[in-house]
Amino acid sequence: AKGLWILDDDDQEDVPHIWITSSQVKIRYTDEELEEDPSRRIFDLLRVGQVKTPARLSAQPITNFAHNGVPNGVFSELLQESLKEVIDHLFEEWKSDDAVSMWDLVFNKGGVSHIRKGRYAKIFERIFGNFRDTEETDESSWTSEVFGSPVDLDASNSGPDPNSGWPTELAEQITELFQAGFTPSKCAYLASLMKSYLKIEVKRMIQGCHIPVKRSAEAFAAPDFSGTLKPGEVFFRSSQQCGLVDDPVMADGIARGDMIIFRYPIRTPSDGRLVRAVDYPQLRNFTDVLLFSTLGERSGASILAGGDYDGDTIHMITEPRLVTTFKNSSLKYADPPEGFDTYLETVASRGHEVVEALPFLTEAEQVRQFQMILMEPVARETLYGRYSVLTDVATYIYGYDSDETHYLSYMFSNELDAEKSGTHVIKKVSDNDASHYRQWHQPACMRKPGDEPRKKEPRRPPHLGRFVLDDLNPFAQEQEKRYLDLIDELDNDAETDCDPALVAPVDQADRRARRLINLGQDGMWKELERLKRFVEKNRKAWGKMYTEQKASRSSQVNNRLARTGSSTSQDSAVSDVSDFFLLPKKTQ
Repeated sequence: AKGLWILDDDDQEDVPHIWITSSQVKIRYTDEELEEDPSRRIFDLLRVGQVKTPARLSAQPITNFAHNGVPNGVFSELLQESLKEVIDHLFEEWKSDDAVSMWDLVFNKGGVSHIRKGRYAKIFERIFGNFRDTEETDESSWTSEVFGSPVDLDASNSGPDPNSGWPTELAEQITELFQAGFTPSKCAYLASLMKSYLKIEVKRMIQGCHIPVKRSAEAFAAPDFSGTLKPGEVFFRSSQQCGLVDDPVMADGIARGDMIIFRYPIRTPSDGRLVRAVDYPQLRNFTDVLLFSTLGERSGASILAGGDYDGDTIHMITEPRLVTTFKNSSLKYADPPEGFDTYLETVASRGHEVVEALPFLTEAEQVRQFQMILMEPVARETLYGRYSVLTDVATYIYGYDSDETHYLSYMFSNELDAEKSGTHVIKKVSDNDASHYRQWHQPACMRKPGDEPRKKEPRRPPHLGRFVLDDLNPFAQEQEKRYLDLIDELDNDAETDCDPALVAPVDQADRRARRLINLGQDGMWKELERLKRFVEKNRKAWGKMYTEQKASRSSQVNNRLARTGSSTSQDSAVSDVSDFFLLPKKTQ
């Protein structure tokens, strides 16, 4: 079985019991088979339920919300408020000796605790949810970015430098310096790192419109086995403080009132839904999961891009400006277009069919058969990236609720799961789809920065109205330039040579050597000069080695970093880190 396990709330036995739905049972054993092998009764724990907050909007939910009635200007307001909340107050504390806010920003948003947990106990990183799921796995789409921290995604393997103990991750470097008592106003090196980090955070929020929503959260979906919830109702109770229930009416952690829910990928009008969060006393023991009603014609989770209760993460939003204007679209978009199955073919092999055929094959044919089955997903061309771009084009030129967009969005979803389901689009169909849209490039408002069009730029018909990203992107770019300029203008009054406390020993030795020279003894002065030359020689050699290793390491993780929405890690911090470790001018 596979799924989200929930303890039976009415269970009074010493041995705990859990609910298992029929859809969660993937391999059905007979009673004799279960008795024969006790290992078939083992449940492997992969993750525990946790609430992540805040949730972030991106291009996909923004497009969905705008289509469902949310005014375009609301997203610009949310972006500007997020930038002010995260960045503006740090400007005020830049010259302060109390750098708690800056430490808090880098430590939490930079995922330092997650880096350390993952480094020392990689398995617990997954169990305790020290990561965020991806929006989607479409590598060709600019919206396919991870909601992770702006650090190297391979952090669990990188660790501190084995010789010096100095962290390799930008966020961890900054927090270590803060914890040692340094501040940007007194340490030029920390000021440079902090400026780089702030730029990364600004770009991360703006490029791709990753807008954190204060009154929001993420949690696993689960069914209400008791049958208490009515269709269209959900129940959510947080075991800890979170923005979603940051309201006096929700002091007990229970969400009440209208709520927008969605899961990725969010490609059709019905993938975002307005539901009613209610409170039933008999459900209050269920915390940190979003309970859906089991009544009605269909599963509430299935409406959200074909979701289920096997570990799907649901994003919840109670922000009034979004909730009060959002209107649900027709549920016809929750199902594939009529005749959709005729465009697909199933290439999966069932286990019993393979076993039954083996006795009639030679050993070489058996090996070949297994190779074909095991390697088929790797050998077949993946098309979800292509269909993601085609869906973007159709959304822009035909409309979010058009038949063309409806069809292509389900093609994208099918190809996303094709490796697991074995159901692929027929090649002739995919070739026809590609040919029909071949003349257009991805719309400018949906492309990655710097991705120049190689084809015809699609035009949006006037009757469809202004596309939300056409309004939001210019504002976002204006804000990006404004904040990057402000970061560049931050004063740096610290000594640019080095920290006085760190060079106190060499200053003391220099004074002693000068006194000895006055007494006619130059031995110490000569030794000190030789030591300085030795240190300078090694500083330059280390700087060269660091630059070479940095380039090599960047190429290894380049593909991962490309999906984080920022040029992460310390690689972009300074041109040459050794430049910040010069000897004081007066001793050179």
